[in-house]
Amino acid sequence: MNFYAIDFGHTNYKIAFIENGKVVSVNINNYQDKYAFDELNLKIKKSKYKKILCCNVLSKSAIEKFVKELPFEIKSILNFFNSEDCQKHLSLAYEKNICRLGADRAINLVGASKKTQSDLIVIDAGTATTIDYLDLEKNHIGGIILPSKNIIDNIFSEMIDFDFSKEEFMDNIFSKNTRSCIENGSIISAYGVINSILDKMHEIRKNRPKIYVTGGNAMNIIDNCNYPLIHVESLLFDGLVVLGD
Repeated sequence: MNFYAIDFGHTNYKIAFIENGKVVSVNINNYQDKYAFDELNLKIKKSKYKKILCCNVLSKSAIEKFVKELPFEIKSILNFFNSEDCQKHLSLAYEKNICRLGADRAINLVGASKKTQSDLIVIDAGTATTIDYLDLEKNHIGGIILPSKNIIDNIFSEMIDFDFSKEEFMDNIFSKNTRSCIENGSIISAYGVINSILDKMHEIRKNRPKIYVTGGNAMNIIDNCNYPLIHVESLLFDGLVVLGD
């Protein structure tokens, strides 16, 4: 079956086209730009797709406001999946408050669980960075949430009362200007700590799980990680395909 899927993220929304269970294309859009939905509406009218699978991490009020402004043909066939829906495919670690586990984290795990018959880790490098562990029996052992490099950079930008962005960046632990000090520090803070977390997970679990990485900052993590990573850009959409089957 062919259909569309939408990932409503914190910073952007992504629209994917699914053909015969495979992600064919993914378009990334800013929330200020709704042109993508005008184009999607035309395609839906022409092809008569009956469902759009969705993952949302926005607040209830924010997503309701955004969806309210969409064409009727689109909002009438939106199907939202949450963490509780993922319980059919794996056992999530948030025992008492499953709804508080981000839908994106749970759906990523569903997608990754279909790719290997071993323990696995999913790193989602988005607005924030999340790391989750799933064992061979599909038990979600738990995870961790970290500030991304962008979050760290933004904090310093708000703290410092002059524009350091035009200073020359030097990739050197002995930095000699404000921009280099902050950039090198945020790289170590955002990416170096991931290696420490993976070291700890390996030490505790005493095995070598497959590690999948997804999200807009995935390549930066790959460049700074000491472990072999499997980059799956469409991991969340792969999970939605499983849930919508």
